[in-house]
Amino acid sequence: VVVLVVAADDGVKPQTIESIKHAKAANVPIVVAINKCDLPEADPQKIKNQLLEYELIAEDLSGDTLMVEISAKTKKNLDKLVEAVVLQAEILDLKTDFESKATGIVLESKIDVGRGAVATVVVTSGTIKKGDLFIPIKGNRFDGHNFIESAIKNGAAGVIVSDFKLAKKYNALYVNDTKKALIKMAQFARKRFKGKTIAITGSAGKTSTRYITSTILKKYGETHYSQGNNNNLIGVCLTLSRLPATKKYCVLELGMNHIGEIEELTKIALPNIALITNVSNTHIANFKSEKEIAEAKSEIFLGLKDPSSVILNADNKWCDLLLKKAKKTKAKIHFFGFKDNSKTKIIKIEDIKDGVTVSFNNIKNWHLKYLNSIQAINALAAISILNELKLDISVGMKIISEMKPLSGRGEIITINFECKNKSFLIDDSYNASPAGMEAALLSFYKSKSSLQDYETVIIISDMLELGKDTQKLHANLIPIIKKINPDILITLGSETSKIAIGLNLNKKFMSYVNIEQLLKDLPKILKPKQNILVKGSNGTGLWKLVNFVKNEYNYQENNNAA
Repeated sequence: VVVLVVAADDGVKPQTIESIKHAKAANVPIVVAINKCDLPEADPQKIKNQLLEYELIAEDLSGDTLMVEISAKTKKNLDKLVEAVVLQAEILDLKTDFESKATGIVLESKIDVGRGAVATVVVTSGTIKKGDLFIPIKGNRFDGHNFIESAIKNGAAGVIVSDFKLAKKYNALYVNDTKKALIKMAQFARKRFKGKTIAITGSAGKTSTRYITSTILKKYGETHYSQGNNNNLIGVCLTLSRLPATKKYCVLELGMNHIGEIEELTKIALPNIALITNVSNTHIANFKSEKEIAEAKSEIFLGLKDPSSVILNADNKWCDLLLKKAKKTKAKIHFFGFKDNSKTKIIKIEDIKDGVTVSFNNIKNWHLKYLNSIQAINALAAISILNELKLDISVGMKIISEMKPLSGRGEIITINFECKNKSFLIDDSYNASPAGMEAALLSFYKSKSSLQDYETVIIISDMLELGKDTQKLHANLIPIIKKINPDILITLGSETSKIAIGLNLNKKFMSYVNIEQLLKDLPKILKPKQNILVKGSNGTGLWKLVNFVKNEYNYQENNNAA
């Protein structure tokens, strides 16, 4: 890309005209940066007229020269702006065949495009806020270009499109491929970022670990992190495209459901620290075996940016395989877990009346008031990250002690009844894998001891994407459910309904095919002094049960069951 700076109060000089002609002859994209210098007499239209006169741009806006407006009073500022223009052109792979009123400049985390300064990049028109940049993506079911009008009405300051007619209609930046443009913006933002990037993946616990890690890192420095479930290609690129260069830490969550996905993400993320929480048979329907899942997770090492660290769960059965892959890099290896080779060495995790206590390394009886034993493992993974960053872990520990779990991931909801008695609902409805389901049931079993006079209720739904082993993996839950011996067992879906046959329950059992019928019957089931576990795959809609409780009952969130 060739950038030519023209003073708006001076005009196009002969040498500039020659330079443009040479660039055009060589088929090099040209950006004419009109420097207004904040002068009232500056006239960008005068420059446009001169370029038209010399046939360097066309009246119908076709051609290969893009015009942008900048304002620089000093050479230092001008150099910075010109560099930004070049970067913008490279990032967006601009098709320079129309005149843009947009300035198209990336400076820090802002992009000036037509309607004003843009601080946030968005791909869903419904989430647009005033000042956002909308990048419509073409998907299998929807084309974001159909929602440009909605995005602008919602306050979008600019739009990037891959349709020339729409570019002219909405004064948008025109690129070959909006998805590739988003990826390039993410790559640019990551390249200019000088802080530490942490990437977290795993079959279970990655979202909670990312949440814990990003929350505590805020106390050590400005931290940017993945929001919601933005852990696929679009989500990771969105997170990075919003990354300000001034932040100290960036925490990314990397998800996958097929081979090669983590490799693509990590090569964009370029993490300094890569953490794998664990490997199990989540999404196994998309893989040949659990070993293949482990190998796919190990792809995270392929994007490591040195000096780097790899953090592994020493107690996971695939740790040796992951270690072998990690040793092919220059990364420092850090284990956490109960094994003797762990740098973050767990001594014990004990469920107590109000949360859990954890002992690790030389720390004894660290009390986590609201987290359960599953979340305690995630907390120790986050502590491992602090160790690799050479930060004082006591600061992070203090925050985690009072931290409450995310909604749908072990949050405890207190249901208040008119008789002043309460019931406790453990909301683990966001998702379920075989390992995650067993861990949740085991944790629930341990909670019975502190609520002995409460009725025990288990509400579980089918675990999805398990492939040919679906029936077997659901049957594996029978021993732990037998151990819990619930007063009431409620299942949602065809696979969990078969569990009751293996259990031979003498107590109350109810099976449902769809969530709507369960919701109709729920008021007859819920009553005071119940300890309730809700766990299942997101796709079964079991999360609607939790929403129903929050809408229909007097409740409090994040109260410990004690």
